Amino acid sequence: MIPGLQQLSILPSLLWHPRASRESVMGFQSRQLRRVIANAYDNVPYYRRLFDHAAVKPEQIRTAADLVRIPITTRRDLQKQPLEDLLARGVDPKQLLIQPTSGSSGEPLLVRRMWWEQRILGVLRLRGLAQCGARYNDRLAIILFHNKPARRRSVLHRALAAVQPIKVHEIHCLLEPEAILAALEKIQPQILSGYASSLALLAKVVSKSGHLPIHPRLIISGAEMLTPLAERQISETFEAPVYDTYGSHEFGSIANPCKSSGGYHVFDDGLVVEVVQGGTPVAPGEHGSLVGTSLHAFAMPFIRYQLGDIVTRGPEGCECGQPFSTLREIQGRIIDYFPLPGGRRLHPYELLEVFRKDAYKWMYQYQLVQERRDRIVLRYVTRRQPSHDEESQLRGRLSKLVGDDVDFTLLAVDHIESEKHGKFRMYKPFVDASMSQASTI
Repeated sequence: MIPGLQQLSILPSLLWHPRASRESVMGFQSRQLRRVIANAYDNVPYYRRLFDHAAVKPEQIRTAADLVRIPITTRRDLQKQPLEDLLARGVDPKQLLIQPTSGSSGEPLLVRRMWWEQRILGVLRLRGLAQCGARYNDRLAIILFHNKPARRRSVLHRALAAVQPIKVHEIHCLLEPEAILAALEKIQPQILSGYASSLALLAKVVSKSGHLPIHPRLIISGAEMLTPLAERQISETFEAPVYDTYGSHEFGSIANPCKSSGGYHVFDDGLVVEVVQGGTPVAPGEHGSLVGTSLHAFAMPFIRYQLGDIVTRGPEGCECGQPFSTLREIQGRIIDYFPLPGGRRLHPYELLEVFRKDAYKWMYQYQLVQERRDRIVLRYVTRRQPSHDEESQLRGRLSKLVGDDVDFTLLAVDHIESEKHGKFRMYKPFVDASMSQASTI
């Protein structure tokens, strides 16, 4: 294992990288990648078997371009392994921090890290927040799902919290909106963060009441796809800009919004991002499945791990001059594809493109639910009652997209519930036991 103190010595580099050259960032990435690969082969049974089966030696992986030699690992692959095969030798599982994934894909996984690995990811997240406009000593209120019981924190944890440059306050997203707003009013955060659906619901409640209890300087959305409709509603209601960030429990921060291009800067010094389709890397402007390799996971590595998200690859360099590669769009999870009659597949993002402009004039919120292969329902909460022509034109455009063999229905509802884990599922595909996740892309 690489000692924690040696790894913590890279923190100044992480803070400097937004002002560094592209060559400097890529050099850092390659050096860190070689450490991760060597550690995984020497110390983690699962990856040693994976490498040996593929006839891959650690010394063959020098840069991100060499990663194609290594087979892709899925969440299901890791779930099948005993814990001791996923952790590095010499690591005490009892001393690791445990972070459960939300399980929104139906396949939850426990992610385990050493305390210093968590600190490194925290620095990257703070850097991302600073680039969005966060300042020293800001109060950050996060509306999220958590089921952690209250427990006494160690002296070390209390000391670290006391010196954090941003003071974090957590609020459970399953509380009633009025209770969340009351908690926010007490905190008076400069930064408001949460799921897009939770923030949009709060915006709706505030708009109806006419009372704005907080005045955040900026709003951070994450964990769910942020639609233009939700972004506009949240921004207008709270009178602050909204920044859509992209991350995961497995990798921490993945990408941050670029204020100039409208795309996202990848945290190239936190992970290696590949965008593949059928196992082949895609060209800029094309979409595919995100495969990531964490550069700071030694206790429980994630190497060529298929996250399950569909993204559009952007250019290697950003027009704003930052030294990071880019993603153009973050479109959804692989599992979100809708299976249609005749073996066709449709990502609901294609449906979104049809109504993202006109329908937003009369929708507060929407959800696409595929009840059967041949029936899709667009459930929506109205901003105002649509005219007969508006509704008819939208239904016609959507029906043309899905085909004559699919019944497309519009259904107005009073409220759309979130899932039990607190996240809002914008797209709910028809679940067919005969489908395999591997066949979706």
